Amino acid sequence: MTLGQLHDPQGTPIDRAIVAWFPGPASYTGEDAAEISCHGSPLVVRHLIETLLVLGARLAEPGEFTSRAFLHGKMDLSQAEAVRDLVASQTQFQARVAREQLEGAVARALSPCKESLVEVICQLETRLEFVEDEVEPAALEELGGRLEGIHGQLSGLVEGFGFGRLIEEGVQVAIVGRSNAGKSSLFNALVQEDRALVTAIPGTTRDAVSETIDLLGLSARLIDTAGIRQTDDQVEILGVERTRRLAGEVDVAIFVLDGSELFQESDREVWNLLSGVGALPVILAVNKQDLAQRIQIPEEVESACFARAEVSASSGLGVGALRELTHQACVRDTRVETEGPLITNLRHQGCVRRCRQAVEAARQALRGGASEEFVVEDLRTALRALGEVTGETTVEDLLGQIFSTFCIGK
Repeated sequence: MTLGQLHDPQGTPIDRAIVAWFPGPASYTGEDAAEISCHGSPLVVRHLIETLLVLGARLAEPGEFTSRAFLHGKMDLSQAEAVRDLVASQTQFQARVAREQLEGAVARALSPCKESLVEVICQLETRLEFVEDEVEPAALEELGGRLEGIHGQLSGLVEGFGFGRLIEEGVQVAIVGRSNAGKSSLFNALVQEDRALVTAIPGTTRDAVSETIDLLGLSARLIDTAGIRQTDDQVEILGVERTRRLAGEVDVAIFVLDGSELFQESDREVWNLLSGVGALPVILAVNKQDLAQRIQIPEEVESACFARAEVSASSGLGVGALRELTHQACVRDTRVETEGPLITNLRHQGCVRRCRQAVEAARQALRGGASEEFVVEDLRTALRALGEVTGETTVEDLLGQIFSTFCIGK
């Protein structure tokens, strides 16, 4: 590391900065590289970059540094994609999963399957070389058992993808209800800041307001919607229509009721909207628990909801429990994995699925008495599919597609 003065070609001082030299192959990319740590003023940074461009440098393409690291064998393709996921992570759990993948968790998870496939292929190819020898039925049963074990391992990874996908993509949660039920107050309580306007005037929220929060490890886009009521205000009418559309697009809805008042016709209208959206899980949030309770929720409404939470947005009572219930509603149809490797990438999942399909085809061929050549070909297809995850088998188009999604330079 060297401390020195940076000048442009005309000798004008740019900044006093530290330059770190990383000789290859020990650098991030495996090539000779230098990093300049200057002060963070946009003016200084722009002057420095313009100077470097004049001196013959060029701006990096999206993902170019990580692409070079992959091409020089510094990381496999799944690790390279984990760099992007780590940069984009919005929760501690997202960051943890990305770090584990950056350290090779995906490759380690697939390694036993790959080794088993190679061993089975070798055994079958050896038999092909000695076709005059009879293959014992017991030996074929053993191979079938090994393929069944590989199929089971791959199935475990595929089944865990649902939760892994939630970790990577996050979820959308809409807060809905009639005007003045306390939606915006509850939104602020969940976000933990005064993000939405709160007044006693009905119709204050005229458009959807959203904020991303950490929902017990999931990145959740929380949406405060316009209250549903009869109104002549054209702007508010547009907000209500947007609320109706959002109800069909989110993963979970929090139906806010004012516990200090009776269940009203406008509450029924909101429920009719939510109950008409397929299998949308709805959480009843009975608000204003700090006041005397008068509400009587119709049995058909409460029984159809995923859960009920009693909250007070103004005091924070029950907000933590509501977070937990919302998290449970988001992951209800997925196998939740907190230990072991997670497949979070759609491309990886596609590769593992194709590998499992090829292994199943090999099992069926072996069971049906097909010649070893057909079984081996299916297993080679399975092996190639696994190789695509880490980049052992890949094509240029795939690399271009992956690295184009990176931020500039990284």
